[in-house]
Amino acid sequence: MTHTIQHAIFIVDYNEAVLESRNTVLFNTIVSQNALLKEKGIKGIYISLKNAPSTQNASFGHLIKVLEKLSQALNTPTALGDYKKESFEHLKQMSADTAVQLFQNVNVAILFFNPSSFKKELCVLLFDTDKDNADKISSELTKLGYSVVHAYDAEDFKLKAMAKKYDMTITHTVVKKTNSAPSTPNLSLSKQLIVNLPVFIDTAVNTLVTITGLEAQKIKHEIRPFNEKIPAQVIIAAMKFKGDVSGTFFLVFPRELAVAALEAMLGEHVNGDDTAAITDGVAEFCNIITGSAKTIFSTKQIKVLFELPKTYLSPNVALNASTGSNGVWIDMQLSNKPFYMFITK
Repeated sequence: MTHTIQHAIFIVDYNEAVLESRNTVLFNTIVSQNALLKEKGIKGIYISLKNAPSTQNASFGHLIKVLEKLSQALNTPTALGDYKKESFEHLKQMSADTAVQLFQNVNVAILFFNPSSFKKELCVLLFDTDKDNADKISSELTKLGYSVVHAYDAEDFKLKAMAKKYDMTITHTVVKKTNSAPSTPNLSLSKQLIVNLPVFIDTAVNTLVTITGLEAQKIKHEIRPFNEKIPAQVIIAAMKFKGDVSGTFFLVFPRELAVAALEAMLGEHVNGDDTAAITDGVAEFCNIITGSAKTIFSTKQIKVLFELPKTYLSPNVALNASTGSNGVWIDMQLSNKPFYMFITK
């Protein structure tokens, strides 16, 4: 098994026969290099299955257990990647109750394990009448690498927000209703989840840029129920998560953009009439984005378990799944075409 180091990721080419004895050798070999890993500042261990036998082999279950043990022994996240498309569901089931991540390729692994390699800083506007709480939120966001600007009072917050210079605004204070400004809708998300909302936005942008090569950006966000005023022809993937933070993450792609994004990612033509393939692709995008969030939560000692994604072809059906609660609706763009995210309780 050969290895390389790229962007502080220790990459192992798993090209041996899949035997439990080989997995033990892998464990012992990597543990023996712990001093080197620390010296190089390794942020993750990535096992490439590009040249491995079929991942349907039951011994891969043992490999995942070994990687889980390795992660705990070295206090370093581990991942499998470069797997065959038809093997993804099988691997996902085997790794579901572990901290082992599944990444389509090493570039995605680098994005998740070492986000500073790609990350552009987000600027967050923050206002809370509870100064201690504002300081706490600011501290958490700063640790994530975001730039935080404080508003001094409600009027200052309103003026700064109108300038639209910020990637995201966060306030826990309901502004009293006046003739010129409506009251802020009630948001039933936990403060812990609100603090981490930029993680979803940032990783969605960076993930899609990395895996498709297309330009992605956030346009705006607002507190509201699931937006019914979206194109009829959409593919929606939804994933519930629970633990120290909980909620539901929705990824909404117009069908035409989903096809274009999949073609950019795969580098080949995608049949626009193949609904199953397109739906699977949007579900994979959802998996990758939430996988990034899970990795970041793990580094903050926040335990979160993401369920398997559910997909919808009807906004009305997805609307029922959202329970009608207010959430954060986020307008995004990929290659200057709109797609959407929605996060609710």
